[in-house]
Amino acid sequence: MNAIDIIIKKRDGYELTKEEIEFFIDRFYKKEIKDYQVSAWLMASFIRGLSKEETKHLISAILSTGRTVVWDFPVVDKHSTGGVGDKLSLVVVPLLASLGFKVAKLSGRGLGHTGGTIDKLESIPGFRTNLTLEEFKKIVENIGCSIISQTEDLVPVEKGIYSLRDVTGTVDNIPLITSSILSKKIAGGAKTIIFDVKVGSGAFMKNLKDAEELTSWLIEIGESFGKEIKAVISDMNQPLGYTVGNLLEVIEAIETLKGNGPQDLKELAIEVVGTITSKDLAEESLKNGRAFDKFNEMVKVQGGDISKLSLSAKIYDFSISDSGYLERLDSYLIGEAVRVLGAGRYRKEDIIDPNVGVVLKKKIGDYINKGETILEIYYNDEEKLKNSLGLIKKAVSISQNEIRRPPLIYSIYS
Repeated sequence: MNAIDIIIKKRDGYELTKEEIEFFIDRFYKKEIKDYQVSAWLMASFIRGLSKEETKHLISAILSTGRTVVWDFPVVDKHSTGGVGDKLSLVVVPLLASLGFKVAKLSGRGLGHTGGTIDKLESIPGFRTNLTLEEFKKIVENIGCSIISQTEDLVPVEKGIYSLRDVTGTVDNIPLITSSILSKKIAGGAKTIIFDVKVGSGAFMKNLKDAEELTSWLIEIGESFGKEIKAVISDMNQPLGYTVGNLLEVIEAIETLKGNGPQDLKELAIEVVGTITSKDLAEESLKNGRAFDKFNEMVKVQGGDISKLSLSAKIYDFSISDSGYLERLDSYLIGEAVRVLGAGRYRKEDIIDPNVGVVLKKKIGDYINKGETILEIYYNDEEKLKNSLGLIKKAVSISQNEIRRPPLIYSIYS
């Protein structure tokens, strides 16, 4: 058995055996198979496809390269496939914990669009995300929830595989997306995993058909590994909530946890939590402050202090010279504009500015008067503001006809 034969077999459209996949991943992990060979295999898999059996074998092989967290009690995890203004985890994790669940979330940093969940949390002064697994487990056991950055000893080979997918045009592939997501989630040891699969301009899945297919793969393959899988397919044609940008999103999440906040964020949080418990109880926990108290408890035990949150940025009011109904608020372009401002990364080593971003004053379907502010831009650099404005202008369009508001949720699997 050797790497070249395995690449050729997949190139020619044949299904790989469990042993062949295990051999390939193991030798890559041991650096006996080179990056360029894995890149060739990834492209062959992208073009020829991987079956569900091959994908299961790939996940098992990836898992075998690292450790899996073992819990003494049932744990819940929540994962989003990514979007713009997507601060949902900051609401859902403490909300579930306030209802008695143990919630353990290993999250990543953002590369592209805006920051990831870890970047958002690190905009809270003192908040520590780089905890050991032992510290992580203790916090989950004692207070019910914790969010930390992904550790090096969980599925280490997957990081290498993804970095090659990122530079070889093989990211947008359902079997490879499934293997990447599930290997990390299974390694986290959760019994129940809730997926929020995004669909639209600001998401990996641009259309509902692909989002439904990815969801079915996550559910079927996740369940084959003994996991209880729940899922929601939600809209990402416009940003979630009213804020895009790390500290801005933290502040909005806190307001939502206090029972305030935007309606779409609150509704989606309740629906996601409702896949495993009562939606009425979830709504009550937001209203009475228990969810916020749990978030504050998590922040404090991880070294953070929300009383020290402070925005320091200039504000530019963006408006247009037309009146009418807001027809388009393109998530992808808004996300790119915010990345230009400094809220996201182009390279892993880029430093994020937690203070910059946008605050939406209108959403799709709202009526706008001539000269009325559509969104506020929080910025700290004039040149970056200028560049972001070009993207924001392309992201917005107005119609003279009344516009139907897009649905927030397309499907729920509970």
